[in-house]
Amino acid sequence: MNFKNILGAIVLACSTALTPFSASAAPITELALVVDASGSISTNNWNLQMTGYANAINNVVPTDGTVGISVIRFAATSTVVRNMTTIGNTTDRTSLANFFLGLSQSGNGNRTCISCGIFNGESTFSGLAQRSIIDVSTDGGWNTGTDPAGASTTTGTSAWAVETGKADVVNAIGIGTGTAPDFAYGTDNFSLLASGFDDFQGTLEDKLERELQVSVPEPATLGLLGLGLLGVAGARRKRA
Repeated sequence: MNFKNILGAIVLACSTALTPFSASAAPITELALVVDASGSISTNNWNLQMTGYANAINNVVPTDGTVGISVIRFAATSTVVRNMTTIGNTTDRTSLANFFLGLSQSGNGNRTCISCGIFNGESTFSGLAQRSIIDVSTDGGWNTGTDPAGASTTTGTSAWAVETGKADVVNAIGIGTGTAPDFAYGTDNFSLLASGFDDFQGTLEDKLERELQVSVPEPATLGLLGLGLLGVAGARRKRA
């Protein structure tokens, strides 16, 4: 085997290690990001939350067309502020990240209608994805609408979205709430807790990696690629 063939084999092997699955084999996921915009969140914390979303999207969300994302903003009421959009390239991802950086806070006092956000999040799913996830972030409990942890017979609950709607699972992040939210529902559901808005981005990235089944390449794997290339170059020099 000549040098070019050996080099090609090493690059192919390392590329396979860095890419655990191809785009065609990956599950198609629709993700409804339901964002708390209630007045209990200060302007500074709102900006931290939006920056956290923007950075987490750029750091985690793949650009191979396997993920679609919608955005829902809630306080006393809820609004779909960005319809479900497939992230098919880096431009799509950058556009979504910049959308968060420009998103204004709706406020409406300290009213928090989590069930309103879940209701609108469920409405953005196409019904064609292999997995549809509602992802709620909130800095407190609900005080308007219905209990999101209620029965499936009540519109707007997590159980309603999964049992009678298009969602497969509802996950949540509590921000400075002391305990993780109690309304996660569906197969493999989970809730995470960020100690505060300063810690939100890291928690969100962990959550997105888990939901989208993606991971950042291990430094050790990148090191193996470098060592392999150096080894081949050394062998070639020795032969010469």
